[in-house]
Amino acid sequence: RGVIVKSVSGVLGRTFVHVRDGSGSADGADHDLSATTLEKPIIGQRVLLEGKVSTDKDFGAGYSYPVLLEDARVVPE
Repeated sequence: RGVIVKSVSGVLGRTFVHVRDGSGSADGADHDLSATTLEKPIIGQRVLLEGKVSTDKDFGAGYSYPVLLEDARVVPE
């Protein structure tokens, strides 16, 4: 559960989003979670996401993620 702070659609047929829940820090680079979805959440939207957690995901071309929530969907609260 967190707030969408970045959303980029049309990448590899998906929307990549960054979600922040208030934990972590920018200095530690552990303050947001990247996720892929077919939905189009908007920046500032508070969401609860459900999906498959992957680690060390590398799409090439500089797109690598230590943790990625894949095929996420917004779950109604």
